[in-house]
Amino acid sequence: MESEYHLRKLKADLAKQTLSSMHQLIETHAADFDLDKLIYSLKPEAANQEKVNPEDTKDMGNSYERLYKQTKDRYEKCGVEFDNHWHWTITWRQAISYKSLGTLYGVENIIKYTHPRAQKAVNQIFQDDLSQYMRWYPWRWFSDMQFIGCGGFSAVYSANLKLPFIPVNNVLKVGLKIVDDKVLNEASTRHVFYYPSSSSALPIAVQSRAFLALLFSGVTVCETTGDLMMVMTFAQDGNLEDHFQQDPMGDLDLKTITGTITRIAINIASLHDEIGMCHRNIHPRNVICAEEDYFLVDYRFSTASNEATTVTQTAKAHYGRLPFIAPEVRDGIYTEKSDIYSLGIIIWQLVAKVVFPSPEIMLANPDVYRIEPVPGIPKWYEALYTACLEPNPANRPDADEICSIVRSHNEDMPDKCPLPEETLQYVADRRKACDEHLTKTAVSIPGSNNPRTSTTRVYTLASLPPTDELVRLQFTNKPFDMASYEIDDEDDSM
Repeated sequence: MESEYHLRKLKADLAKQTLSSMHQLIETHAADFDLDKLIYSLKPEAANQEKVNPEDTKDMGNSYERLYKQTKDRYEKCGVEFDNHWHWTITWRQAISYKSLGTLYGVENIIKYTHPRAQKAVNQIFQDDLSQYMRWYPWRWFSDMQFIGCGGFSAVYSANLKLPFIPVNNVLKVGLKIVDDKVLNEASTRHVFYYPSSSSALPIAVQSRAFLALLFSGVTVCETTGDLMMVMTFAQDGNLEDHFQQDPMGDLDLKTITGTITRIAINIASLHDEIGMCHRNIHPRNVICAEEDYFLVDYRFSTASNEATTVTQTAKAHYGRLPFIAPEVRDGIYTEKSDIYSLGIIIWQLVAKVVFPSPEIMLANPDVYRIEPVPGIPKWYEALYTACLEPNPANRPDADEICSIVRSHNEDMPDKCPLPEETLQYVADRRKACDEHLTKTAVSIPGSNNPRTSTTRVYTLASLPPTDELVRLQFTNKPFDMASYEIDDEDDSM
């Protein structure tokens, strides 16, 4: 345990050093980050730093390359395997966040040196505790801006965003939406869900506390108009269900899988805890992959947690996808634990790789799509998805508990943790059985020409098909107990 503590401390120290080096680079090249007025006014000496390193002024790319190499060398010298995403990209996101810039240069100064038209919006970002989510992107990093439609209160544009600190594949397709007074007024009073005209862009949810900022990358200020614009990430890498269907199979590493669960659980925890809402339609097609990260999307049917049951009972219907609909929904009950049930199915799918087709096909032979223990998987993992699928919602964990459990195991895994051979064989056998069943069944069911692309549907509560036959797990029928999930060396033998 002592060695684990020292390793975690070492990683934390390395991350802190990297962040500090990034901030030094920003100061040295303040103009390249459109922060020259701010930094040079507060730290006049920063304007002269380029004279100290004249080589840096020739090509900004050289500065990123040198810092990247220095960072990578620093990790390797300390015996820590360098991960591009976590040790470089994620740290850069932190370095250019409003929270980070506000800590370095003062919140009032950040607002003061923002374009006058954008000052009100930036001020609200800090007031509503959004600064840790909001990244600052200089206008010069955007190109090929095109109008794609109107949504909500203002126009939406597509653009290319070049992230100069990313070594390769550093151009992202993004959406841009102006943050105007109407949006700000709505943000201070109630939830506003806005969907861009482009189907490949993420939906934006504006809310008084969290702005649901996890759904978009950050903000920029238009050089011409001075408008603050939200930067919306496009789902370039598809959704989680696409990953399940990859051939050859992808994500066959437990370290990767637990990282994915952590990101989804964080999204759900933010929705439940910070906003007090239930998603009500969680399934793998609503988890999109972008910027090497995972985001929960489609908030059309989200409801305040304390109103979700009332809404369900009043409507006497539910919009969702089987088998991700929790059993209590048939009785008109919907709580945050109903979202957890949906997450539990996804946690199981991440190791079983079974994709659920339309209900007509799936329920025609429940045995083919059964949810059962997966061989070769650590006991804690099996216990976790089993707990999420407990019939009684009161016995399920909450999103924060899931985050804590998965993070603790993820941190103690080696950097590479491939699934064992017995698990891979199980996955191959299940995929084969599902494919054969689809081929035989799809032709006999009208409208099932593409059975893998089943969509969510509106079900009346009375007609909602039961899925009890699918779930074949041994439940404890007891309240969830965090203490039972302490790391067990025997269980973590993978």
